[in-house]
Order: sequence, then structure tokens, then C-alpha cells
Amino acid sequence: MLLNEWKQEKETMHLLSQILGKYKLVAAYQQPQWAHVSLDITVQGFTTGMLHADNKDFYITVNLLDDEIELRIDNNKEIIALKDGLTIQYYYQEIQRILAENKVFIDINTTPQEFPDTTPFEEDLHHHHYDSQISNNMLQLMKFAYHAESKFIAPLRTRKFTPGLFWGTFDISCAIIQDIHQPFENDDMVIERAAFDEEMIEFGFWFGDDNFKGPTFFVLPYPFANRKFECHDDFPQDSYFSETLGEFIIEVTEYSEESKEEIEKFFYESYNILKDYLEWQGCSHFHLPLKMANNHLT
Repeated sequence: MLLNEWKQEKETMHLLSQILGKYKLVAAYQQPQWAHVSLDITVQGFTTGMLHADNKDFYITVNLLDDEIELRIDNNKEIIALKDGLTIQYYYQEIQRILAENKVFIDINTTPQEFPDTTPFEEDLHHHHYDSQISNNMLQLMKFAYHAESKFIAPLRTRKFTPGLFWGTFDISCAIIQDIHQPFENDDMVIERAAFDEEMIEFGFWFGDDNFKGPTFFVLPYPFANRKFECHDDFPQDSYFSETLGEFIIEVTEYSEESKEEIEKFFYESYNILKDYLEWQGCSHFHLPLKMANNHLT
């Protein structure tokens, strides 16, 4: 699914993810690298997972299969329909109303972050595009990215965070974290100073943007690379390193099991180059087989 086929729907969905993410930002237990604010990918869409405020547990889920937003506050369940024409203002105000009626009084920063349009949620009347089939296609891409990343990172014996939807940049990412403190150079940059304060290699996916027509995987080191890398013959075809972005890149057009294996190879070869570039030591045990019987995914 190319970006020009669903640009307006993508923007509305991005802002919906930002609404959920803002609640998670203030009502989830904090973790390094903003790992606590990523949204979980589900069979139906994406969710905050369990949040807590005003002595109540709650979650908010965007269900793309049933075209609805579901809120569960303790024993109470509420539904908001997802429909073309309903605005970001409407969705935000409905979520706030339902939470307040259930005695959850929680304020969030309603200005979008890392998004070109900074219209506050309560004023946004121009993002109102929704299409059920496009949403279903988006969900399939999200699941593909989740499985491709999990296949690589899940068995690794190291500190990491697992794949989640980061609602600022609207990408699905995971990372290997090395226990080497490396503060971001500009402490005034609130997002970056928390995201980049230990050495890491991030493995991610985005849906496309002005530079990429469609779904793309990337691998990014921190500290950021200040040199060029070559993709040797073990990389999948069409892999390359972008000096502009400082990332290994591969664009995808097929979403088969074989494609997942190609993405796993892309991650592995990128990781091998970048761990050497970062001069990480003691990584050989990361890839030792788990002492478990194989399951359906191994």
C-alpha cells in the first residue's frame, strides 16, 4: 500500500495514535528510551495496554477490524464508532467525556508532537478521513512489521525493548540497548534527551513519507553514524545505507513469510556492522539458542 493511496487516512490514524499515546505518556510506568509510551500491536489494531489514574485501571484500544475505539475503565466498557467524517476533535472529546463519566480526570498535552500540523486535538476539524478497507490494510502492514521485527529480536539474550507503535514518528520499532551511558548532546530537546541516552541499535518500520513511497524498514545506531557503510553480498537485494539519514534502509513490496526472512537477514547484517562500528564487546552470547523446545514460531 503506497502512501499516496491513503495519505489522508494515514494522517487521521496517526493523530488517533497520538491521542492514545498522550494518555499512555501520563498514566503508564516510566521506562528508559520512552519504551513505556509505545502502543501495543494487537490482532485488532493498537492499544495503550493497562493504564492507571485516579485509583482506576483503564485502557484505550483502536479496533480497526470492528471500526471502533474501545475504552475499558475497570468493569465498564464504552465504544466510540470510527467513521469517515468524524473529526479528531470529536474522538478526543468523546474519550475525555467517557473517562470523566467514569471518574478518571486526566489532562494531556493536546498539541501533536513530531507531526507537521500542530492543531490541538480539541480544535482539529480537518482530520476526519476513515476507510474501513484501508484501515484493514494498515493493520496487515502493522502485523507484518511486528512479526518481522519480533522474529529477529525476541530470542536475543540482551537488554532490549520489543516492537511497539511509536506514535510521535508513527513507526513500529524495537531496539537493542547497551549499558553504556551516552547522554544526548542537547538537553533542551525533551524527546531526544530521553530517547537517546544509552548506546543502542534501533530496528524499525514506517509506512512511507515524502522520501519513501511505501513501507520501509530501517536500522539506526546511537551514537549516530558519521561515516558511510557498504551493504555486502549477505544483505538482501536493494538494501543500502543512507548517509543523509544515517540508517540502513530497505523498502518492501511483498509481505510473505519469505519477505520476513529477508527482513531478518537485513536486521542481522546491519546489526553486525553497527555493533562493530560502536565497538560493543561481549555480544557473542546474544545469539545462543534458547534452551526451550521449539514452538509454532521457531
